Amino acid sequence: YRQSYAPDILQDLLEKLEEISSRKDLLPKSTLAQAVAYALNEYNAICDIFKRGDTPLDNNYIERIQRYISLSRRNSMFFGSHEGAGRAAILYSIAISCRLNGINLFEYICDVIEKTAEWQPNTPWEKYRDLLPDRWKKQQQH
Repeated sequence: YRQSYAPDILQDLLEKLEEISSRKDLLPKSTLAQAVAYALNEYNAICDIFKRGDTPLDNNYIERIQRYISLSRRNSMFFGSHEGAGRAAILYSIAISCRLNGINLFEYICDVIEKTAEWQPNTPWEKYRDLLPDRWKKQQQH
């Protein structure tokens, strides 16, 4: 469907954007001029979206994930320090990565704590990288 209808529509869009961009009465700093310049700059990326059928046309998935972070903003004043806020950001990132990878966060955290508790202080960083949610999931599947 996308490959049948999109090329003609996108070509019409490009022509309209170029027509607006070439208007003599359009001030370069105007909102319209900036929007048209942005669309023209991103035109190839827009076309790429329609070349594959599995590419979503919106970013609702990411917006829903960001919602969890937004809901926690009110609680962020209780982190106690900038370091505490940094640690919370890391935990949010891990939690969202688990969610994206379909991992139960509680099981993941328990397993990571068990494994790292047994390691020596001079454990190579690559071993820690193997505990990132996407890599951890692959190890669990074997």
